[in-house]
Order: sequence, then C-alpha cells, then structure tokens
Amino acid sequence: MKKLFYSIWIVMLFLFAGAVFAQDLTLTNIGVLSTIGVDYSNVIYSGAIPNLQGTASPSAVVYIKIKTSTDATVAASPSGTWQFKPGVLDKGVSAVEITSGTQTLTFSIEFNATAAATPTATPTATPATSELPAAGIWEYYLPIIGMGLTVFFFGKFLKDKMMSWEGKKPER
Repeated sequence: MKKLFYSIWIVMLFLFAGAVFAQDLTLTNIGVLSTIGVDYSNVIYSGAIPNLQGTASPSAVVYIKIKTSTDATVAASPSGTWQFKPGVLDKGVSAVEITSGTQTLTFSIEFNATAAATPTATPTATPATSELPAAGIWEYYLPIIGMGLTVFFFGKFLKDKMMSWEGKKPER
C-alpha cells in the first residue's frame, strides 16, 4: 500500500508541477525582424503592416493590444505558435502589449507605411544587464519536495503516537 501511495505521489508531483509552470510567452518575429533571443524595446518598421508571430503554451489565449484602440485575441496552435496581423497600424509610435496568462511582453513600434518592395526593420535593443537572468526549475520543485518530506515524517510521527495510544509498541 505504501508503494502505491508513494508512486501516485511522485507521478502527481511531476505532472502537476510541469502543467502549472509550462507557460512560456515569446515574440519570435515582427514582420521580417527576428526577435529570437533579444528583447527589443523600440522597433522602427518600414513597409507593409507587419505580422506579429510568437510562441505560447499549446492552445493558450494570447491578447494583443496596440495603443489603446486595437484589442485582439488569438489562440496558440496545439504546437504553441500564434500569429497576428493588425488590420490597421497608425503611422508613428504605437505601444504594443502582448499578454498570455501572467506573462506580458511590451515594446513600441514606430511604423512608417511605405510601398517599399522589401520591408525593413531597425531594432533598438534593451540594454543588457550585467548579471544572468534567474533560470532553472528547482525553485518550483523544492517547496513540493519539502512538503512531501514533511508529510512523510509527520505521518510516521503520528503513526507512532497512535500506536502508543492504543498500547502497542511502535515499529522501528
């Protein structure tokens, strides 16, 4: 019975922790500009209205807000990709906010509508910090492992107490 209980506990630990923290919202392209691995705070874009493309959790809902007028909702595909092309994009600077779950991406795009044969984009990168970003998954598993160990040892303590209350000798 103990083996079954512990097996179920371990399976639930990995399934639920993985499902809760699997969300990952990224912006991979602004038109012809690849944004993979770089966070841009300002993009100057010339040409036709650009497509916004990215990734999110599979089938997640992605909200896109451009300035205060354009609100759009798109669903990520089962593979986690999403795409949105605004119907209208005003000339000049527009603030863009992309949200999915608790994650938000913000940047501004300075759009210059031209009939250029090849769209161009000039990005301005966000200054890099001197330290590495926090990474890793242990921050999520340590509390769960700690709770599991607490339940294990507290359960053993309670079992010994209950056996002594019944007048039986606790197992060692």
